[in-house]
Amino acid sequence: MIMNQTLKARAAAWTIAAVGLITATTLPAGAKTIASFRAEDSMQSWTSVNDDVMGGVSKGGIKRSKEGTMVFSGSLSLENNGGFASVRMKPAELGLSGMSALVVKARGDGRTYWVDLRLKDQMSASSYRAYLPTAAGKWTETTLSFADFKLQTFGIELPGKTVDPTQVASVGFTIADKKQGPFELEVEAVKATGVEGAAKPAKGNGTLVDVAKSAGGFKTLLAAAEAADLVGVLSGEGPLTVLAPTDDAFAKLPAGTVEALLKPENREQLVAILKNHVIPGRVSLAKALEAGEGISLQGSKIPFIFDDGRVRVGVALLAKADIEASNGVIHVIDQVLVPAMKSGAPLKASGLVELAIERGVPVFNEGNAAGCAAIYEVTLESLRGMAGVSEAAKKVMAKALQEARSEKSPTQQAWILRGALDYVYPSLD
Repeated sequence: MIMNQTLKARAAAWTIAAVGLITATTLPAGAKTIASFRAEDSMQSWTSVNDDVMGGVSKGGIKRSKEGTMVFSGSLSLENNGGFASVRMKPAELGLSGMSALVVKARGDGRTYWVDLRLKDQMSASSYRAYLPTAAGKWTETTLSFADFKLQTFGIELPGKTVDPTQVASVGFTIADKKQGPFELEVEAVKATGVEGAAKPAKGNGTLVDVAKSAGGFKTLLAAAEAADLVGVLSGEGPLTVLAPTDDAFAKLPAGTVEALLKPENREQLVAILKNHVIPGRVSLAKALEAGEGISLQGSKIPFIFDDGRVRVGVALLAKADIEASNGVIHVIDQVLVPAMKSGAPLKASGLVELAIERGVPVFNEGNAAGCAAIYEVTLESLRGMAGVSEAAKKVMAKALQEARSEKSPTQQAWILRGALDYVYPSLD
């Protein structure tokens, strides 16, 4: 099924940043082999990816040596905004449950490489990375704890993300040390081992509202959500993706704008602005960049573009990404995304229902019942605060919201809320 926005995958530059800690050690007992090159056909599961995918001219490739090792070699070039060469294992079921570290036995040329991990269904533009320094001409065994791998995408380190060993499907090596010239890394084996301090996946600390409160710097956003009666929605099951403007972002608006929006008579405009900062579903930065855009609850297309070394979200710059919450994810931005308002009279209550159904049905049909339910939930909450909506209609909507929030199935939630919208629609305006 197809989402109600056009999804166009976009190629982007591969920018490397320094992360990770390593220690050299001997190979622990009980390690599980992930990659070995003793078999003649062992190279069939490996492939190279270089900066020519973005216009660069670096050369990098692999071969199997007579001694049964993998030799990753070539020449790095910084021309045409390039500067990386890499090799990776094709995705496979690695079975790393209970493992906590990788052990790499390799001989290098004195340059520093990366070890890359990719998870099942992970976008190719992102990976978990840790340093792999080498001593020229010397074999070393380097242990890298899974806890030391940092998730990065397009040069941005994503906070609060610890690699889950059970989801690792591919291992690779990258050189991107900004030094032109030949390189060579010889790898004998990559193994996984279970040692103390096993890495565990990070989990969200509370709801979207809880995370925003504890983070600080979002007082204006939280006050606006309260004034718009949307705190309950952002504290619900979700999942939702929030593009969160900081207090400094709100301060960039013309003088008096925030104060005016918080007044009761301007509630509809405030709701429209806040809905423009919420995307149904849990949309990671990697997925957003791959899609190129997301559709907000307000119905606006929000572009996600990697440009000049930064990620742009609409007119804003991305400050932080993928801050996990129990009911969604937060991306921090430096400007408020004011939606383009339609000319003419403000949207009436019936028009709000029509817009909700127009946006919600394709999302539901695409298989994202939770995203559809989120659209309907925000709409019902908005209608409850609109002038001219009868008390009888408000009671129907309040009952539906209560029933939906006690229902565990996102599909049933969506149908309950849709039923309420259909019921009150004829009585609106």
